[in-house]
Amino acid sequence: MRPEPPLGQLGRPPVRQSTPLPVTPDPPPERSALRRGLRGAMFDNLGLKFLSMVLAVTVFLLVNTDKDREITVLVGVSYTLPEDKVLVSDRIDDVRVTLKGSWRRLRKFDPRQVDRINLDLRHVPNGEVSISNDLLHLPSGLTITSISPRYVHVMFDKRLDKLVEVTPTVNGRPQHGYIVTEIKPLPATVKLRGAEGTLAALTTVHTGDISLEGRTDSFVAETAAVPAEGVEVVGNPRISVQIRIDEELVTRKLPGVTVAIKGDGDPSRWTVTPAQVDVTLTGALLGIEKARSSLVPVVKLSADPRAREVEVTVEGLPPGIGVKISPEHAKLAPAKPGEGVLPTKIGRAH
Repeated sequence: MRPEPPLGQLGRPPVRQSTPLPVTPDPPPERSALRRGLRGAMFDNLGLKFLSMVLAVTVFLLVNTDKDREITVLVGVSYTLPEDKVLVSDRIDDVRVTLKGSWRRLRKFDPRQVDRINLDLRHVPNGEVSISNDLLHLPSGLTITSISPRYVHVMFDKRLDKLVEVTPTVNGRPQHGYIVTEIKPLPATVKLRGAEGTLAALTTVHTGDISLEGRTDSFVAETAAVPAEGVEVVGNPRISVQIRIDEELVTRKLPGVTVAIKGDGDPSRWTVTPAQVDVTLTGALLGIEKARSSLVPVVKLSADPRAREVEVTVEGLPPGIGVKISPEHAKLAPAKPGEGVLPTKIGRAH
């Protein structure tokens, strides 16, 4: 039999004490699990993460780039003038305007959409006229920081009308042998309107250029009056210009032209004195130029064997050419032995 356990102080057997079990620590996480966690953090819901990054970058750019900036543009200037006055001071056609606004608004801004600045000068005296900001109409969100120039100097003169003659402007030359004999504008006068001081010095107005180069016939040119700067033509500025072109008529003297002997008999048996004459031609230039190489002064032989005075004539002249010979007569005499004129010796001295 198993022996009875001894009784305790209270008459009960003592409580059996259990032996504590050893505590085993949790094993460290495996490396593969760590890798899986990192991979999930980086690549899970990739599309959503990419969209978030794009939105963040967009917000950053908008915050940092949409700051106020400035640009400078050219704006045209127009004028409303009084009816009885002329602006004689220099006009400013455009001004430089510096605008300020956000970059987004400035990128969308088109300077061509800005209306021209109109300066109403109908009741303005001579002096300086200010170009104020309220003369420009800009899109909302844009402000004007400067306008250059800010002032325009204006000076007026009284407006008048004046009747002046028309002077056609021609250039070039007709073909050789032709000249202009008449230039007639229709109408011959026009009315000009402009400043009193400017019109006081004007007595005529020119037309546009009319070319005469190489012309041989008369013609009518349609052109227009071209007034000076600041002056205008009242009514129709068209001008018809009648231009007449004729052959050039000239007089040319040919000195020392050799006289030829022609007619019945042997020219070699005769002499003529003087042997040369001066020939003066009158007519169209082209005809005279042609005649110079073909004309021949001649005296005519007859059956009379005596020495005598004969008339000198000219052969080879084209039609329409007038001629004068000096002297008009020459002495024709029988040649002495060893003298005479060769019948083929025809020409003129130089």
